[in-house]
Order: sequence, then structure tokens, then C-alpha cells
Amino acid sequence: MIYAYRSDTGLRKHNEDSFYVPGDGERPVVIVADGMGGHRAGEVASSRAIERIVEYTAKAPAGSSSIALLRQAVNDANRDVFEAALLDGSCAGMGTTIVMALLAPDRYTVANVGDSRLYHYDGTKLRRVTKDHSYVQELVSSGLITEEQAKDHPQRNLVTRAVGTSRFEKADVAVKRWKKGDVLMLCSDGLCGVVDDIDMERIIRSTEDLLDCCDLLTELALKMGSTDNITVVMVRNAEVDPDA
Repeated sequence: MIYAYRSDTGLRKHNEDSFYVPGDGERPVVIVADGMGGHRAGEVASSRAIERIVEYTAKAPAGSSSIALLRQAVNDANRDVFEAALLDGSCAGMGTTIVMALLAPDRYTVANVGDSRLYHYDGTKLRRVTKDHSYVQELVSSGLITEEQAKDHPQRNLVTRAVGTSRFEKADVAVKRWKKGDVLMLCSDGLCGVVDDIDMERIIRSTEDLLDCCDLLTELALKMGSTDNITVVMVRNAEVDPDA
């Protein structure tokens, strides 16, 4: 696997986004988390959640069900963040989005809570894999507003589910196929909340180097007026498909 990433504070005073990319020999999992809460509690929530997920996935047996593994890892992170908020008044109500993928040569398992997203580029088209847990997404799904109207909705940043804001939280988890050369992009809404999918696809298609791609996407989000932290993690499948 080939990884690249960038996390930018943007116009905010602090970066409440966190991310994880594995090192050599570590379990191939990538994560982006967008924290929320006052007094930098969002930064605490996002970093704690990722730490717990990484610890949990690292200890899991190699033959574990990927769906059960990610679901339980998010449960573990949710409990940790929720209990930390109860113990520290300055962190009351903190929470975080989570989007993550556990990687294998021919498939990946994706889990998400909140409105951070995972996209899959197969060499032809960029498609959104995750579904936002947000008030605006509920309006779109109900047919009350269009995708175009959602982009400028005044409550587009209101998430309906987040890790750590309630005692129990269940992630959406799914297994997807991919092949050598495909690219996954995980991002916080500082990117996907202001840059259209069409523009993201154009940059990914025309930029071979993943680090350059992360930079171009971030710079475009800043140019488009993003007022949030911006985090993007990309991974290219450089493995040999066992079914090939």
C-alpha cells in the first residue's frame, strides 16, 4: 500500500482533526476523525478515539471477522471518549466523527460514524462509499431538499451521530472490493463540505503522486473558503490481487 496525507488547521485556531496511517509492519488500517467540543475537547476526542481503535485492531487475532473487528473497535473508542467526558468537566459533550478502512489486497472494510467520508477511485470514476450521519443528509434522503441545496444549507455541519456523545454508538460497516491501482480517499468535511465530488475526481484523475494530490485538494478547499480544519488521507492499492 502507498499512503499520503495532509492535515491543515485552515482558518481555525486549533486542529481538532486527527488521523492515522500505519507504519511498516503495522496492521493496515487508515483513519480520519473530526472532533467537536469546546476548549479543544474536540482534539481530545478525535485523538483518543483513534488511539483506542488502533490499540484494539492491533491486538485482534489475524483471523477475526473484519466487520466484527471494526464494529467493536468503534464501540471501544465510543466508551473511552464518553467516559473521559464524564470525568473531565472541560470535555463535557465532546465527540468525534470516525471514518476508517481495514485494508486487504482484494477488499477493504469501511466503518463510519458522522460526516467524515471515504471515497473510492477505480481509475475511471470517484464514488462516495460512506453515507453521512447528518441532518442535511436526512433531508436529502427524505426528498425534502436536493444534493445541490444541501451544499449551502445553514445546518449542513450538524451531525446526527458521533463517537462519544452517547453511551452506545453503532458504526456503519461494509466490505468492498478493490483492485491494484485503485485509490481510497478519507477526509473530514473541511474538504468534502466545500469541494464538489466532480472537482475532487478531476484532481485525483490528473495527479499521479498522492502527496501532490493531498496538497492540491487541501489548497482547493482553502481557496473555496473552507472555514474548518481540513484532513485528507489517501491510499493506493499496490498489492497483488490474490484472485488475479
